Order: sequence, then structure tokens, then C-alpha cells
Amino acid sequence: MPSPRLRLIATSTLFLLGACSHADASEAFSTLAQDNKTIGVQVKIQNFSAADAHQIKASGFGFVRFGVWTNSLGNPAYQHQIDEAFASAKSADLPVLMTVRSTKALTHKTQSSDSDLAAAGDAFANSVIGLENAFSTQLVAIEIWNEPDLPKYWPTQDFEVTFVPFMSSVCSTLQKRDHSTPLIGFGFAKAPTKDSKATVALTKILKDYPQCLSAVSYHPYGMSGTQISTTQAFILENFHVPGVITEWGVPSLSSIGGTAGQASRITRFISDVKNLNIPLTSLYEWKNSDSGSNDRERSFGLKSSDGQSKPAETAVKMLLTSPGE
Repeated sequence: MPSPRLRLIATSTLFLLGACSHADASEAFSTLAQDNKTIGVQVKIQNFSAADAHQIKASGFGFVRFGVWTNSLGNPAYQHQIDEAFASAKSADLPVLMTVRSTKALTHKTQSSDSDLAAAGDAFANSVIGLENAFSTQLVAIEIWNEPDLPKYWPTQDFEVTFVPFMSSVCSTLQKRDHSTPLIGFGFAKAPTKDSKATVALTKILKDYPQCLSAVSYHPYGMSGTQISTTQAFILENFHVPGVITEWGVPSLSSIGGTAGQASRITRFISDVKNLNIPLTSLYEWKNSDSGSNDRERSFGLKSSDGQSKPAETAVKMLLTSPGE
């Protein structure tokens, strides 16, 4: 068992790491930090309206997160959805955290060479640059990918083989941008830990491109405040940038106390991330998703799918709009 002195040193170290993280992150996310609006919420571009944006703003959120799929950018109807989503956010003066990925395999081969992946990375990065050029004034950050450590969201063969060559090329090309929107990545489903897939990939990529990311993003579903604190310290120590949370939520299932249980857990989570000075956190999600494959997936919203408020929305609004927030 550690001695009281060692525990004090460890606690002090975590505090100092948190302070450094907050200072570094304040530079990357200065607007959010200045206005104390570091908590955002996820929406879907296909049903995000100006009315939603104004309600989100009134609830105290500092930004919205939504995804853009590069493989659909050539579809005029999809491009219109993107334009409308940004217009809705702008109507309420809400910045956007834009998460960009492809939903299709990045090459047409069953075994992709490094040169194939590098070419795909360059093309992907140029799509990101095009999006940034179009919407730079509204972006709080651009997140590169979403949960690539899960096969469902990384359809290009084996993550441990193909991710680093692809993303190294992305980082190389993105260094040539005209704008300086913070880049964060890579939205890992599992928080980076010693020798994890995420850590191995990040170490290789950031060794060659140390300026690629302004923050490391991950999704701490099911993690306690203490575990998140440990992750934040690990990210800062190993990658020299702060950690940010781009997706976290809890469903309103009867097994956790229904809508009241959801509200209670979200309240605790927001208190934890604020105490840890995490510079950017996005909740999942604004409305229930009728498209979810089961009751759990359909019940993460702060509102019902038809826009009826749940206790979680009321609890969040009280937290985020109270004096001092």
C-alpha cells in the first residue's frame, strides 16, 4: 500500500498535470474556455434544425458535434444536409465540432499497401481541407475519425496494420492547410492506456507528426471520474497534448433507473469533467435515435425523438446555466 507521502505526491502530480492540460487546452479551445462553454452535445445532420440549435444554446451548451462522411460528399442531397446543419448552428451562434470519417473502405483492395493507404490519406485530408475552407469560421475543432479501434467504424482491413500509414499521410497533408482550426483525434472507443491499440497508433503517428493534433479524443463510456482523471494524465504525459471527450452518454433504461437515473448519471459526469478542467466534452446525444437497433441505442437522448424534454435535459440546463457556469 502506498505511503501517505507517496499518495500526496501522486495527487499533487495529477493536479499539476490537470493544470498544465487546462493551460495548453485553453490555447487550442480559447473561445470555449473564455466563455466557460466547454460542454457540447451531439446532433444528427439529417434532423438538426434551427429550433434545436436555439434550444441547445438556451440549455447552456457551448457547441454541437456532428459527423460528416467524406465518401458522401459528392452527393448533392448530402451536401445540402451539411450546409443546412451549419446554417442551423449559425442561427444560434453555436460553434461546431465536426467529426470527419469515411463509412466505406478507403481502398478497393483486400490487402492495401502502404502507398495505397498514403494515397487514400492524402485524398481524405484534402476533403477535410475543403470542408474547413467552407466552414472555418464556425468550427471549434475538426475531429479526425470516430472509433477507428472498432471494426464497425474502421472498414479498411486490420486497424493495427492500416491505420498508421493512412493517418500519417493525413497528418502530412493537413500540415499544408491555410487555416488553423484545432485538429483532434482520433475519437477512440477505448481510452488510451499503456500498450493499447490506441496508444501504439498514436505513438507512431505523433513521433513523425508531433504537431498533428491539438488534443487526443476518446469516448469514456462507463468510466468513473477517477478513471477519466487517470486517462487525462496518461494522455498528457505520453502525447504532450490534453485529452478531450467527444462522446459520452447514458441511456434511460429501467435497469439504471429510467429517465431519472439517466439524469443523475449525467449530472455526476458533468461535475466530474468540470472538476478535471477537461477543455472540450460532448454529450451523446440531444434527441433519442429512432434508428437505433435496440432500446438502449434508442434512449441516449436528453429529449425524446419527437422533442419532448426528459429529466436529463432539465438537469443539464440547471448545471450549465447556473451562476458561475
